[in-house]
Amino acid sequence: MSKKLYIGLDAGVNGGMAFIHENDGEISSKAFRCPRDIESMVNNLEFEIEDYSPEEIFCIAEWVWAFPGDGKKSAFKFGYNYGTWLGILASHRIDYEEVTPKQWMNYFNMPPKMDKKERKRWLRVMAERLFPNIKMTFNISDALLIAYYCKNAYYKE
Repeated sequence: MSKKLYIGLDAGVNGGMAFIHENDGEISSKAFRCPRDIESMVNNLEFEIEDYSPEEIFCIAEWVWAFPGDGKKSAFKFGYNYGTWLGILASHRIDYEEVTPKQWMNYFNMPPKMDKKERKRWLRVMAERLFPNIKMTFNISDALLIAYYCKNAYYKE
């Protein structure tokens, strides 16, 4: 029996977490918006990983940082959320790789020189094409694409 779980983590407060389950050739996907409290973050993750050993789980966390124009409060909140997710992964013995947005977005051949709104729309459309059975939102589209990149490019055997 072959099974693997690929996780994509967009750790921003308005981000999400996505899961691609692969069990004996059957593939299913799921994503959720980043919960607002730590208990829900843990519960959502534990529900998805309960049937997997740490060796069967592959995870990519988007490695991002605050920008000079970001307010102090939002930068702190983002960093707090990111650190919380990494702590949750570590406490469940889930190894993860940190990948920059440019790394995973290049896999999808995103056109250059798009402003943030255009880029977000383009990525959402790409996620809708790859995951037509999931009701797509801006909160989960990046996480789904990161999970897809995790499965099909980063951990490609």
